[in-house]
Amino acid sequence: MKKQLVFVYGTLRKEGSNAHYLLNAKYIEHSCYAEGQLYDTGCGYPALVLEKDKWVTGELYEVTTEELKRLDELEDFIENRANNLYDRIVARIKTSAGDIEALVYVMNTKANHFISIEDNDWIKYLHR
Repeated sequence: MKKQLVFVYGTLRKEGSNAHYLLNAKYIEHSCYAEGQLYDTGCGYPALVLEKDKWVTGELYEVTTEELKRLDELEDFIENRANNLYDRIVARIKTSAGDIEALVYVMNTKANHFISIEDNDWIKYLHR
């Protein structure tokens, strides 16, 4: 069974509303970082938009092919589809053990109504 590393930054984090999707996944690290800017979409979930020199706080998991399939469904991601809400990319993640590569769901375009999350931390933002 093939396993993949996935960086999560919003509702999939331990305190997030969709954390149950990763209950059986191997939890690798908390407080790791992916490059980008986090936005509140106003829909109960954040969007990570790629931006240089900014770092989003998240968690790292190792998931099975089946778990990744369920995450793709949650994120409405279909490989090679032009109009995905989120794209799934491989990105550099800063961890306590050094930089690694992991899958990350990112939004290509930022809507005008999105609110920038200053601390780049969805869970901290929810508890402000």
